[in-house]
Amino acid sequence: MKLHKAIFLADHNYEERHEYTKLTLCFSDEGPYLLEDVYTPGWAASNYGGGTVRTDLPKNFYVGQTPESFAEHFSERFREQIRNNKELAAFLEEANRETEQ
Repeated sequence: MKLHKAIFLADHNYEERHEYTKLTLCFSDEGPYLLEDVYTPGWAASNYGGGTVRTDLPKNFYVGQTPESFAEHFSERFREQIRNNKELAAFLEEANRETEQ
């Protein structure tokens, strides 16, 4: 399977905590991974907190997955966006078709 471009999965703005989180499905020669970027204010006016967490995924994580089943691996706050993500749906459909051949 060819290397795929990154797929924006979902985001969430948690206003009460002044926190914004973005999930992106990424691909590299080493394998697929999930990036979770969290942006939140720090303790001082010029300091911003948050960070990026990289979670490596199994190389064939997509086998048998649909957007609905993939969404179940995430917090409820992201699930609806992931279920309705057309780019993810197209990727999963193509990837699963290639594994069947």
